[in-house]
Amino acid sequence: MKPYEYWNSTYREINLYTQSNLSRSMDEFKQEIQLQEAVTDKIIMADAMSNRRPKILPLHKTFEKLFPEKEETKQTPDEIARRMRAVMKASKNQVEKS
Repeated sequence: MKPYEYWNSTYREINLYTQSNLSRSMDEFKQEIQLQEAVTDKIIMADAMSNRRPKILPLHKTFEKLFPEKEETKQTPDEIARRMRAVMKASKNQVEKS
C-alpha cells in the first residue's frame, strides 16, 4: 500500500492490509526459523562422528507458543466466494480511486 492509498483508504481496508502484512511477516519469520533449525540439525548430525548420539532439541517443542498445532480447517465454497468478492471489490475500489 502506497502512502497516498493509505490516507484515502477506509478503516476496514487499512485493518485488512495490516492484518495480512502481519500474517505474511510471521510466516516469513517461521520459515526462516525452520530453515535455520534444519541447517543446525544437519551440522549437529555431521558432528555426530565424534559423539555417537547427539541430542537434538526441536524448536517446535521448545517454542510451542510460536508454533501452535494447527487444525486442518476446510473452507466451504460459500466462504471462498465471499472472500474473493471482498478482495475483488477492494481492488476495484482502488482502481477507481487512481
